[in-house]
Formats: sequence, C-alpha cells, structure tokens
Amino acid sequence: MSALRCHWMKIRRNIKMLLGVLAMGIFPWGMAFATGDAPLSAIGWLSDSVDLPEVEDQPQPHVPFASLPGEITVMALDAPLPDRAGLRPATDFGLDPGLWGRTSASDLARTLATLNIGADAPPSLLGFLRDLLTLELDPPIDAVVDDSFFLARVDRLLAMGQLDLAGQLIVAADDPRPAYFRRTFDIALLTGTETDACRQIGETPDLSPTYPARIFCLARLGEWDVAALTLGNAEALGILSDDEDQLLLHFLDPELFEGDPLPQAPRLPSPLLFRLYEAVGERIPTGELPVAFAVADLSDIVGWQARLKAAERLTAVDALPIERLIEVFSERKPAASGGIFDRVAAVRALQRALDKRDIADVQKTLPAAWRAANLGGFKSAFAPWVADRIEGLELDQRAAHLAFEIALWAGRPQLAADFATEKDRFLLAVALGQGNTGPAPDDLGRAVLRGLSAIGPGSAYQALIDDGRTGEALLRAISQLQDGAAGNPKATTQSLALLRHIGLEALARRIAVELVLKEGAA
Repeated sequence: MSALRCHWMKIRRNIKMLLGVLAMGIFPWGMAFATGDAPLSAIGWLSDSVDLPEVEDQPQPHVPFASLPGEITVMALDAPLPDRAGLRPATDFGLDPGLWGRTSASDLARTLATLNIGADAPPSLLGFLRDLLTLELDPPIDAVVDDSFFLARVDRLLAMGQLDLAGQLIVAADDPRPAYFRRTFDIALLTGTETDACRQIGETPDLSPTYPARIFCLARLGEWDVAALTLGNAEALGILSDDEDQLLLHFLDPELFEGDPLPQAPRLPSPLLFRLYEAVGERIPTGELPVAFAVADLSDIVGWQARLKAAERLTAVDALPIERLIEVFSERKPAASGGIFDRVAAVRALQRALDKRDIADVQKTLPAAWRAANLGGFKSAFAPWVADRIEGLELDQRAAHLAFEIALWAGRPQLAADFATEKDRFLLAVALGQGNTGPAPDDLGRAVLRGLSAIGPGSAYQALIDDGRTGEALLRAISQLQDGAAGNPKATTQSLALLRHIGLEALARRIAVELVLKEGAA
C-alpha cells in the first residue's frame, strides 16, 4: 500500500510541475478550463457541473410591469422558444393560452421564485401549481431574449421533488443550452442515471464540464487513468479547493487514501457532491435535505427504513404515486415498532381488510390507517386510494364520518354524500356547489362562502386582469391561498373569487373544502 501511494504521489507531482509550467504562459490553453461565476439558481443546490456563459451585470432601468420591452426583437413564429414548451395544452385545464399576457419573463420568474407555497398547502393547490408549470402556454412577451421564467418553472418543479416532470419539460424545450443541461445532469445524479448523462457530456461539444464533473464522469465511464490525469491537471492549475481535491482523491482511489480524513460534508450539498460522498462510503442522510434528494433514497441499495421515509416524503408532495408508497410499505414486515413502522403496520392492516371486503375489519383498521396517513403527511394521496375501495360499503357511524372526510380529500363529493350526516351539511354543500349550505362554522367558512359566490375577483386582482397580467394575478392568488387558514379571510375570499372568474370553479371548490378541513383538523 505504501509503495502504491508513493507512486501515485510521484505521478501527481510530475503532472503538477509540467502543467504548472504550461499554465504560466508557454501554452495559453492552460487556463482555458477556468470557470467564471455561474448565475445562482433560485433553489440553491444545483451542481456546478458545466461552464455557463458569463453574464456581465449591468444596472437595469426600472420598467413598469405593463411596459413592453425597450428594444424590438424579431423572431420567426415557429422559432424554438423554451417557454413555449409544455407537456399538456392549457385548454385541457380550462386556461387561456395567453395567460401570461403582458407580464415580462423576469417579473414572472421573480414572482414564481418567491411564491410562498409549501408541502402544507391545500393539496389541490399544490397539484394545480405543478400542472400550471408544465402547461403549453404562450411565452412571456420578452421570452425571446429572456429565458428566466422557463428556468424558474424547471427550478420550482425540482424544488417540489417533481424530477421527472422537470426533466420532461427540459426535453420538450429541445434546447442545448448549458444552463438546461446543468439541471438535466442533477436530475440524472439524483435518479441514478448519471452514466447516460455523462455520455451526453462526451457527445456534446458545446458542453464544457467543470473539473469535478469531468473527473466524476470519466470515472463513471471507466476511464480511471484519464480521470486521474485530469485531477492532476486541475491541481496544477489551482482550480480545485483543498476539500474538492481530497474528496476526488478518495473517490478515484478510496483504498489508497483510506487513512486520510475526508472533508466535512456541507449542510446543503449539490447532487454531484452527494454522489461523491456516497461513492466514498460516507452517504449524506437525505432527511434534512430538500425533498428532491429523497428520490435518491428509493434505490434498492438503500436500507428499508430510509426508503420508507423517502417514499413518505415524496408521496406527501405528490411526487410519488400512492401505489409506489404501498409497494415500499409491503416489501417486508416491520422488525420494530414506533414511528414509521407503526404507520406501515396500520396501512397494511387496512389494505388486507379492504382486499377481503371485511366490513368489520375495515371499521376496525380505518381510523389507525387514516391517522397514520395524517402523521406521515400523505393523506391527500392516500384518500383517493381508500375512496376507491370503500365505495358501496355500509359502515358504522364512526367509520362513516372518516369515510366522509376521506371522500372529500379525494375530491369525490358524490361519494362523500353517501357517508354524510346532518353535521356534514355545510362542507358537502360547498363541495357539491349547492346554494343552501346552512350556517358557516367560523370566519374561514364565511370567507369561503363569499369567495364562492362573489361576482368578481376584487379590485386588486381586477386591476391586474385589466392590465393584461392575468397569469401574475393567478400566481399571487396561489400564494394567498397557501395561508388561507392562517387568519386572512379577505385574501381567501378574493383569491377563490379570482379562480372562479378565470374559469377554475371546480378547483376553487376543492381548495375551499380542503382549507376548511385543514382548519378543522388544526
């Protein structure tokens, strides 16, 4: 081991000496690989995997929202434009393709990046935002010279854990820009398809990978000697930090550098750093990382408990189908109790009861399973799965009340009516769109009723619509509805009214029901 280590060190010293001389000016290409400061992503954890064109910051004059771009740009009507990319037509959701109207790309990007919506939002609102980001809509007015809104759409999907949709959107854009591949590469790293992405780097001359990405990909493609020479090159040019150097040394030959300490893992690693630490046997737990990293824990090489937690996190934000969660739950019997293992046992017990159509057993296991779904955060995905299986069952009063709630969370008000009691009259009427709802239970209930019966969207939203900024108004409404149950009834009323005004009546009712259910649960 000692002789091998000395041999390695000697090779590295020789490379450093040679390339150091070259870098001093004998051959000007020596510094051609140095990277400029890449623009920061709104999500903050993208890998520095490819060199991005340097953009010189210049002070920009203030331009009113409603103003058109200062310079007239000309483009063919069928010219490729990323913001035209989408996975489904806007008309499938009842939206006007010209939704973004007169709002500039940068204003839309800023609004989207600062959108206050998290995993605790009403699930229908979260699902609508996901769908909205993937629709085919007319691009913003200045999209031909500014792709910031397209990147903001992709980054928001990544932040929501929707890696597949983000990847499909990039493919639909059909644009080779390095900034797009940067995100494709990170998706590949988190989903375990990095070898294909590394091949794409090698086959695409316009992509200039940074040294860590280059070394990682060479090793992944089996070119270990070239990877070692490239590391020596980077060291000679002074490109790598000490931590990067040590980590890549361990990555290329973990046995040879086994005794050397590893640099401490960062609090928020990039996907590339995450994979490098994993490769040297120091896998970073994903529990405290953004939800997108949980996708990496679905791999078969990860322990069952980690897979369970990752599947729960992803299902909670609708980034994993409920069927896949139940598959992971069913892989084996819990060897322990407490926490997630109790949730696994409760869900599996209900599954067995439903499979047998044993009403007594369903009534016995339903409360624990629904409580488990609430604690695990995946009740909005679990509800449709249960609703499909309880239809037609005659349940006792306690189980029927849960079935009513489950049917509403599933967006099936007609099924909810089968289990409703007199005290459920208000919510059922809201869900069904009936006028005679009875008295509202609280301020939020009254705000919901006003929003669902209002003639117009309110003056603030109407001003945006009149100015050709309907899409911007919609994004603001989404942000307001996130906090609908937090004590701002007026904002809830106006935002629900806006949804109805632009043709999203069914969505407004589902969100209204979920807000009231959420408030009641709190």
